[in-house]
Amino acid sequence: MKEYIEKWSWKRIIQVIVGIYFIWNYIEDGMLFSLIFGGMMAFQAILNVGCFSTKGCAVPVNNNQDYSDNDEVDFEEVN
Repeated sequence: MKEYIEKWSWKRIIQVIVGIYFIWNYIEDGMLFSLIFGGMMAFQAILNVGCFSTKGCAVPVNNNQDYSDNDEVDFEEVN
């Protein structure tokens, strides 16, 4: 458990705190949105998934393709 917590970044800690705040807000006010939003925030932070994870929401870049400015492009006329 100690190794798991040591890998956490400050963003994950803040996300868990925000999630707990919204869950607490649901307990106090009974707003269902607070429970759903807080649950998702806490869930993503605890499991390290979603946009706050280490990979984020970015699409992976494939650097293996070789693009050259000298490549010719063939165009075909469509009627």
